[in-house]
Amino acid sequence: MKSKRLLNELLDYIELFEQSFPDEEELSLKSFLVFVQSMQEGEHALRSSSPDAPAAPRPSRSPREVSIARHLSLLHRYSKGYIKRALFASQHLQSEEEYSYLASLFSGEPHSKTELNSLNAMEKTSGAEVIRRLVAKGLVEERPDERDRRSVLVSITPSGRAELMKVFPQLHTAAQLISAPLAERQQATLDFLLHYLCDALSTLPVAKNDTDLGELLRHFKPDSSQHHRPEI
Repeated sequence: MKSKRLLNELLDYIELFEQSFPDEEELSLKSFLVFVQSMQEGEHALRSSSPDAPAAPRPSRSPREVSIARHLSLLHRYSKGYIKRALFASQHLQSEEEYSYLASLFSGEPHSKTELNSLNAMEKTSGAEVIRRLVAKGLVEERPDERDRRSVLVSITPSGRAELMKVFPQLHTAAQLISAPLAERQQATLDFLLHYLCDALSTLPVAKNDTDLGELLRHFKPDSSQHHRPEI
């Protein structure tokens, strides 16, 4: 049957479409056609930029949460590798964490150590080590907070600002590389969802070594019917 392959591909797209909009009570044909066109544009862009690239895989049959976590983990590894190569332009910045902490101070506004750790999703001990290295390299400086003597403010130095300027061009290229296979509309959707996801996760209590993951999950799902999700 000539149409069997087409029907299988169509069913895969329908399944992915439903997974992408789980809270919609009714999905229209128009929305589905726009979704398929967006997916096809992304695959076409990938094939055009790399003729030997494999065809886009069909939707995974794994549980959705597992698939999302796995792909985010892979995306982080790709990103980490590109950022590491971009930092070759600097003699002092040696890790993604050092760059992200320094970039958080680029505006010139000082931050407390707690604020920096929160902005970079780092636990207190690891964050303190990153700040210590940046201070030792002369890229940031510390001073007591006049409003709260128990707190220490961290600010960027001229050397730190100059170091960021060295790596910004390469880091911009690395950022472009991460989303290059996507069409413009797909990039906008991904940016929106990632922004929402990071904002939501930032509301969780600070995780400690003995934190129960189930307890963290219940922070979002005390009543799934009332949990707000983004409109797409």
